[in-house]
Amino acid sequence: MPNDRFLLIKSWGCGFWSDVDHVMGQLLAAELTNRIPVIYWGPNSLYAESFKTNAFDLYFEPVSDYSIKDVIKYNYTYFPPVWNYDNVMIEDLDKVTWTYRNLGEMMNSDANVLVSDVHYFIRPLINYITRSHWAYGMTAHEIYRTLFDKYLKLKPDIEQEIQEFYDEKLKDKGLTLAVHIRGGDKVREVENLGRLNKRYYKEIENFSARYDIGKILLLTDCEDILKEFLKLYGDKVVYTDCRRGALSATEDAPHLQDYSAKRRKGIEIIKDTYLGAKCNFFIGNGYSNVSYTIKRLKDWPEQNIILFYRDLKNEVKLAKRRVKEEGKRRLLESKNHRLEYPEFYGGVNTYVE
Repeated sequence: MPNDRFLLIKSWGCGFWSDVDHVMGQLLAAELTNRIPVIYWGPNSLYAESFKTNAFDLYFEPVSDYSIKDVIKYNYTYFPPVWNYDNVMIEDLDKVTWTYRNLGEMMNSDANVLVSDVHYFIRPLINYITRSHWAYGMTAHEIYRTLFDKYLKLKPDIEQEIQEFYDEKLKDKGLTLAVHIRGGDKVREVENLGRLNKRYYKEIENFSARYDIGKILLLTDCEDILKEFLKLYGDKVVYTDCRRGALSATEDAPHLQDYSAKRRKGIEIIKDTYLGAKCNFFIGNGYSNVSYTIKRLKDWPEQNIILFYRDLKNEVKLAKRRVKEEGKRRLLESKNHRLEYPEFYGGVNTYVE
């Protein structure tokens, strides 16, 4: 592999496992384009400690022998062209427009440093996999599984903390069921989240009826949900000591809060996720990156894992409602525009003397 072709993977700037999902896709892109991957989660990462640290390195081992310093050279060329030697470490505030972020252009770029700061899933990258590559013929999930095993190595102290909790609370306690149930800002992301969450209790009953469940590991960002589980399942419930919020804390979810020890915020999410993957069974939210990561961390027997989604009937109903609401919004916007700028519609411009 040439040592002057890099793929700089910057922070997507969203939730922890969303950022890791972005990293996984770009690690595949680095392999497919014969580039050296360098991960740099800068100050825009929700899990960064300071302007000087690479937040990825706080939690995981490096994925290559190169660092951000190796990609900053005055004679290097960069793509997208918004980047150069002077600004490559900062965030592009205009990335939301996706200017120059076309996947085809990025994959075919000849620049020394390809900079990725927007999220592409594995699925569109499958089109670039050649017959000689190990991922050829695999599903997106199978590729994620391989990439997680190949590249994602926890820092030793985090791995130790996870193992110590497992040994104390879950090991030799019988069959274990992990349950990941969301509140907080997920209420805004997933319509009718409350209805989806009610489905957990029936499936917990089903698992308990079929298997002798010794412990239920509850993974939640919501204090109210924790209290409900303790009320229903008593001392069967196991949970980590982490920050939780109210059921509908859309603006103050734990991952959006400021921590005095920033690294702790990331560790809390990692710890819950890896503990979930150590359990025998899992029930999770199909709209959550935490649940998807638990699914990707090991090969689950199909009957041992459930991810909840809305059914097709609900999806169609919600889609129709969103279309209707968008139509109303546009109509109101059009009416306001006519009132504010009458000269565009044959009226009198009241701002002209």
